[in-house]
Amino acid sequence: MSTCLLEFEKVTKRFGGVVAVNDNTFQVEPGRVVSLIGPNGAGKTSTFNCITGMYTPDAGEVRFLGRKIDNLKPHQIAALGIARTFQNLQIFHNLSVVENVMVALPKTRTPSMLPSMLRFASVQKAEAEAKRAAMEKLSLVGLAHLADHPAKDLSFGEQRLLEVARALALEPKLLLLDEPMAGMSREEVAGMVELIRRLKAEGLSIFLIEHDLATVMEVSDKIIVLEFGSKIAEGTPEEISRDERVIEAYLGRDVQREYARKSRTEQEQPVLQADDLHALRGDIHALKGVALRLYKGELAVIIGANGAGKSTLLGTIAGLYPAKAGRVTCQGKDITGIPAEQLARQGINLVPERRGMFPELTVEESLRLGAYCSRHGQQQVAEDVEKMYQLFPVLKERRKQLSGTLSGGEQQMLAIARGLMSHPEVLMLDEPSLGLAPMIVEEIFDKLYQLKQMGMNILLVEQNARAAMRIADYAYVLENGRIKMAGNPDQLMHDDRIRAAYLSGH
Repeated sequence: MSTCLLEFEKVTKRFGGVVAVNDNTFQVEPGRVVSLIGPNGAGKTSTFNCITGMYTPDAGEVRFLGRKIDNLKPHQIAALGIARTFQNLQIFHNLSVVENVMVALPKTRTPSMLPSMLRFASVQKAEAEAKRAAMEKLSLVGLAHLADHPAKDLSFGEQRLLEVARALALEPKLLLLDEPMAGMSREEVAGMVELIRRLKAEGLSIFLIEHDLATVMEVSDKIIVLEFGSKIAEGTPEEISRDERVIEAYLGRDVQREYARKSRTEQEQPVLQADDLHALRGDIHALKGVALRLYKGELAVIIGANGAGKSTLLGTIAGLYPAKAGRVTCQGKDITGIPAEQLARQGINLVPERRGMFPELTVEESLRLGAYCSRHGQQQVAEDVEKMYQLFPVLKERRKQLSGTLSGGEQQMLAIARGLMSHPEVLMLDEPSLGLAPMIVEEIFDKLYQLKQMGMNILLVEQNARAAMRIADYAYVLENGRIKMAGNPDQLMHDDRIRAAYLSGH
């Protein structure tokens, strides 16, 4: 009989040509807090989905208490004693807080229609017992005083706690928490840490995904690190914090080529400017007074840990998210609050994280789609397509191929080329190196440098800090929705606070 609670043995999960989980093996022991960390796209949530039956592995085995479970359905796995929360909140907004917990209890999962409709005494008794059990879980997470409130009226942090309470209602032996502290205030994070410690003290085993690495180091007995779907390290918090492979996974790999930088001058006027920018994502105060500048022919990079607010910043500038306060100007014109489709026509173009492909379109159709906002005629569009083929020769070879069948690097090149087809005033790119091999990353960055040399104004969000700093003219470090540092990339890259921004989360 295995002494491990959960065994993940040589598990692989593919999605087309993408290997989300790559031949990984690890164990979760009883009564411990084990954390699963890694950069965006590392395969963390896919791993949880393989454990909970959301995905069926293509190879390998998942065992719980010695029993093979990777062939079971999610509700069967939950019944065995594995409960989870989700990265994106999954609560019933129109139910009360206590009702959200009651739906997870065994007493309420097997109702009988007729007795329930006629309100038999046995039904009323069962409901009263279920409510008492639900209130115990709400008391455990500190929400008992809000039991009768609509769940939609809770703060974001309270909704996170509600999801934990509902998972606990399953009386699990193993609790999987997927980024439970995302979007929480410092005080709420401290409360969640205390809750995790109490649950562990009561004997519950916890498997945690969390981007706040300071908290991970604080609460974990063991940490497993993923990169590009593969396990690269496993050990105690002390061992992981010193592991150069982990540091490289978060800061990225350097590129070999040397790039010339453009220096800012006091006489210049910025092409793009943000001042005291605030934005919400749901109940999360994601941007807290951000200010930045982008000058003519400049490539400025924004770096920071997962959850720092980088994508929200680009999305707010691009008009995808409304600004709560502050102002964004382009060429001196206030563009705050202008819808994204209008901004695209005015030259603010965002190449989104994960590329936003239309997989059923060919490469050439995708490029032409990028000219949708252009006022140029068909002749000019055809010439622009040829320019993209000159810049990205591989796309010409693939011109009749469906974009969904391209490799990750080819899709990223297509996404950039598609963005250029509208002749943007400002080209913004969100994590263009995500999921790409180092050689492909260097090729993508070479292309970005070429675009900068051609006079393109580029604002880049990138988790590969080392490579991004190499090609950038100016750098901003975003932390918890605020610009913590800004300046010359060479100087910042040798600042110990950069490592702290990535590996602490505070």
